[in-house]
Amino acid sequence: NDKGDVLNASYYHDINPLTNTAVAVDMSHKFSTKENTFTLGAQHALDPLTTVKARVTNAGKASALIQHEWRPKSLFTISTEVDTKAIEKSAK
Repeated sequence: NDKGDVLNASYYHDINPLTNTAVAVDMSHKFSTKENTFTLGAQHALDPLTTVKARVTNAGKASALIQHEWRPKSLFTISTEVDTKAIEKSAK
């Protein structure tokens, strides 16, 4: 869809497979606007059924979620996103 206008690179590193702890980085460059974006994320399993994830972008958005599998293939998720550059606005 971007017709070759965007160059993406990403890296995922599994830190501890037993606790499903990992970090990831995603970078992209849009040639038409010369805009660069950067996202850093992490995840960690609190127990075999509960996972915590967080990410932050260079645009100042921070997101977090906690996800619990209460039945096989049935997830309960609570998430939030905050724009740190407009902290006076409410979170999503």
